[in-house]
Amino acid sequence: MKHVPNILTFIRLLLIPVYFMVFYSETEHALLLALAIFVVASITDVLDGFLARKYQVVSKFGTVADPFADKMMQVSVLYSLSDITMLEKWFFWIILVKELCQILLGIIMVSMKPKMIMSANIFGKTTTVLVFVTIIFAVLSLPGATIIQFITAILAIITFTQYAYHFLMGLKERKLANK
Repeated sequence: MKHVPNILTFIRLLLIPVYFMVFYSETEHALLLALAIFVVASITDVLDGFLARKYQVVSKFGTVADPFADKMMQVSVLYSLSDITMLEKWFFWIILVKELCQILLGIIMVSMKPKMIMSANIFGKTTTVLVFVTIIFAVLSLPGATIIQFITAILAIITFTQYAYHFLMGLKERKLANK
């Protein structure tokens, strides 16, 4: 059981090229098959986090690879959907810039001595769920897909702003503590 969460994360990373191959294939129902791959990847995300916490097998690999795999899968799906105009390009760019900035801040925090740790919060988790919902609405052409894109984009901006604010406050606290 110890390695199952990391194996699920690794599977999620392997599903990214599979997703692209299916999405851009000439296969009948390629879009729905690609959506199914995304849903399976999302289930592995929920499952690996649940198992890691339940069995207390949180690893260094998992704490870095899990959010990386999540971001890569989501950005890959958003890119492909915006490429065929099922999602607005501005939406893809907002999420991409947010994720890249958060990855950069995460790398900075991990490289600090001592490391600065910022756990996922309700804003980040809600944004992740809304990105998932946005993708489902777009692929299934459900009414309200554009409105959900706007709401998700606004929440993504708020989430990053909050993340950056906490990062800056952490730096300020360190500076004051070192005086």
